[in-house]
Amino acid sequence: MTTSDLASAFEAQCLQALSRREHSKGELLAKKAAELDEESAVAVIEGLAERGWQSDWRYCQSYVRSKSNSGNGALKIKQGLQRSGISAEMLREALEEIDWFALAAQVYAKKYPQTTKDRAERAKRQRFMVQRGFSFEEIRHAESCAEHEDG
Repeated sequence: MTTSDLASAFEAQCLQALSRREHSKGELLAKKAAELDEESAVAVIEGLAERGWQSDWRYCQSYVRSKSNSGNGALKIKQGLQRSGISAEMLREALEEIDWFALAAQVYAKKYPQTTKDRAERAKRQRFMVQRGFSFEEIRHAESCAEHEDG
């Protein structure tokens, strides 16, 4: 196959992937065939972006919305977006749109409707929240909100 044929096949593959969900440039680049050189693959992806079919910003917003609706915190979401090749500036802007303290309180209250004074249980709850990607400040806020709800 010629480079032109490989580029056309890669573009079709990218369009098929983009028809299912948003993808970052980095994700699309990872899908390229080994025979296609990186420069040609980048040119194909840039062409898709110029036509408005691919947007890292849309991908970033969609990813943040999806993961936060699933109860994940900013730290976990940030890590996932960094793996996708999203720029730090774009990542920061997308993460600013959500009230992470309110989300942490909501996730905590849903998982743990009853408060506890037991140290081991509190540590278990904190580990759960850390694994979800919440900061210790957000976790303390969530615990405080739960205590005020009960109290």
